[in-house]
Amino acid sequence: MKTHEGRRTPAVDVLDTKEAWTLVFDLPGCTKEDVELTTADGKLTLEAHPRKPDMPATAVIQRRESAVAAFGRTIVLDVECDATRATARLDKGVLTLTIPKRVEAAEEKRIRVE
Repeated sequence: MKTHEGRRTPAVDVLDTKEAWTLVFDLPGCTKEDVELTTADGKLTLEAHPRKPDMPATAVIQRRESAVAAFGRTIVLDVECDATRATARLDKGVLTLTIPKRVEAAEEKRIRVE
């Protein structure tokens, strides 16, 4: 996993369907309260700050291999994305973000009168 400015870059899978873009992020140790998603200037920014697990005050750490560090990633959105209708769900450290595609206005047609 890459790091940038003390943040880990989460892995992401990007799925494209006729109706929407779906982005699936790996955010181990995060709860929905830890995650912030924002959009601006055609970009999606994800920031996540997992909390350190509670440990007894008397505990002495003998070995630590897991890191508790913030996640961050910015993704340029496709022009056909409608971020105003996006939905997000976090389940067991996996964030699934669905961004519907813009519904194109019906093409203007001339109706011939017979």
